[in-house]
Amino acid sequence: MNSRNTHLTEYTIKEIISEKFTSWKQINPSQISISRLTGLTNITYKAQAMIDTTPQTILFREFGNAEGFVDSQQERIIFKSISDMDLGPQQLECGDRWRMEEYVKDGVHPNNQKMADANFQFKSMAVLQKFHQMEIPISNDGSSLILKKTISEEMKENVIKKIEKRHLYTDVELKQLECLERFITNEEEFNYLNEMTQKENHEELKFCHNDLNQLNIFNTSNKDKEIIFIDYEYCSYNYPSYDIANFLNESAINYQHEEAPYYVLEEDNFNSAPIQAHFLALSYILNKECTQMEIDQIYKLINEQTNKNKDELKTFIGLVKQILEQRLSEQEIVDLFKAISYLKRRIRRFQIISNLNWVWWSILLAYEKNSLSFEYIDYGFLRFKMLEKLLELEKARKSTN
Repeated sequence: MNSRNTHLTEYTIKEIISEKFTSWKQINPSQISISRLTGLTNITYKAQAMIDTTPQTILFREFGNAEGFVDSQQERIIFKSISDMDLGPQQLECGDRWRMEEYVKDGVHPNNQKMADANFQFKSMAVLQKFHQMEIPISNDGSSLILKKTISEEMKENVIKKIEKRHLYTDVELKQLECLERFITNEEEFNYLNEMTQKENHEELKFCHNDLNQLNIFNTSNKDKEIIFIDYEYCSYNYPSYDIANFLNESAINYQHEEAPYYVLEEDNFNSAPIQAHFLALSYILNKECTQMEIDQIYKLINEQTNKNKDELKTFIGLVKQILEQRLSEQEIVDLFKAISYLKRRIRRFQIISNLNWVWWSILLAYEKNSLSFEYIDYGFLRFKMLEKLLELEKARKSTN
């Protein structure tokens, strides 16, 4: 796999930090630790001074190459805006190729069990609700840019051109790409995807993260910031259902796997996606519409109930309705659950589109000059297999209905 050979050296990183922070100038380089962190678009490092100084720990981010997927100038505006609103890590300094950020000291990336945990999902949807309410000064023409790109003819053409560079790929990768190529050239499938995404399209565009995998989420002990979203490269105005769908897809992929290729599909999480989609839609709407007292009661219910199958979820919903009956009329509750059902359908459909977007990402970034050392084609094929299964389920629902 092609590895990036133009990244900054540890020496250069130390020099940049010392230049921006006078407190670091007097520190002997041997007393500064630079360690590489995980990341699929950017290269990130933890820079730590071994003596007492301020700041003592810095997250140093070297911007990567994801041309066609990331607008680097827009990302800088987004990060600074979120930093100024104190809704994410603080920006310390920023250059053309790098940024220094507040290091989230006690932040822990959630594992896949946590990502599928009902309590964590409910709280994550509360944070996502707040995220979606932000007004960020970036382009918003009233349409989803990520959706238009993903199912556009231009994107398909670019991907086909990249696949045709067959000398780049291993024999295994070529076999995987053959499967992808058959799908790409199937006009019937793409017509179906277009119709599917336009069906019941009544959502309002919101500021979305679009990349909520476990490495872009921190769980902390800070009650005010118990769940923090980081890495805003793919943020844009989009449909909230897409953001939730991507969160659901990512909850099924373990990016902290200790053996090559260092990611693996967690089958239990993936197979329970239909139940999780319903629960996430429920959580998102309830966090928007309920009073704090009702939310506290629902938290208590979640800790007492599980939502691993249809019967358990049905019981949970019945108990939630009993809580809502104390404030809402019967018709208001009916309307609320209609909104939940609508959002659930949108999430399931956008799960397919989200996976397709990462298939494109994988192919177009593979073997590029500044791409990271990552099994892009294999990863794209994994997302394609997820897409195939979800598309099969969606078609089965359509025929049943």
